[in-house]
Amino acid sequence: MYNDLIRQIKLSLHLEKEPVGIRFFLIREEYDEINNVIESKNKKSICTYINEAAVDKIHQKVSAEMVGCSGGMVALGLTAPQNYVKSGKQFFLMRLYESMSVAKKIISQLGFMDIRVYGFEVGPLDSMDNADVVVVLGNAWQMMRMIQAYSFHYAMPQNIGSVGNQGVCADLIARPFQKNDINFSMLCPGARIHMKSSENEMGCGIPIHQFEMVAMRVIKTTSLVMTKQEKEELMERMNSPADLDCEIELEKMYGTYRKNSPYSQELYDKMI
Repeated sequence: MYNDLIRQIKLSLHLEKEPVGIRFFLIREEYDEINNVIESKNKKSICTYINEAAVDKIHQKVSAEMVGCSGGMVALGLTAPQNYVKSGKQFFLMRLYESMSVAKKIISQLGFMDIRVYGFEVGPLDSMDNADVVVVLGNAWQMMRMIQAYSFHYAMPQNIGSVGNQGVCADLIARPFQKNDINFSMLCPGARIHMKSSENEMGCGIPIHQFEMVAMRVIKTTSLVMTKQEKEELMERMNSPADLDCEIELEKMYGTYRKNSPYSQELYDKMI
């Protein structure tokens, strides 16, 4: 889905990894109905499944039995959180938080799925027919562009939350679905290990209904936020100007356009 948008956003942002789609199945019947993709036969972490889709372009479906990380299981509703997790005891014993009370608060804020999920489909978004959440992995500049594009239509995000723990399963999948809004993540140590992330890698998760608008605005604002050197590098990667639905103006950035106002700044700032 969104094949042309994905092609253009990858070109505009110079993404190295594929945008990934995740689709939830609440019952086994839904899961079994999807028979045109491979089924995972090996237990892996949620972030490993995301990385396989983003890097290796693997499109697969995964049942709860094939998820090998307890944190990911709970975050995605593949199993119900028990007292050990809900109380904050697990996180507190990891020495990540000052007290069990703080750890319990973290658990309540992360945005774990509050529904039971049987399994999920995961793959490059352009290979999927349906998705519930989109995950985009990239560097800080690319995530800056994503939040700029989101803000064009939706203003400042109101539901961003991340604590450097469960940075993919909770931050990039569960929270965007639960909050029905975009989220950004600095990832977490486990995700960085399983995904072999660079020190600069970050991610954003987007509910599917927001993806089209955000992707379109990333493309439309390409020229506004790039330096001349960045634009020249982009044009070297383009086969023709028609590759992007955006005119590339080498000598202009966003600050240039306000100079076209028919009225001076002094008039706006003048005390009346």
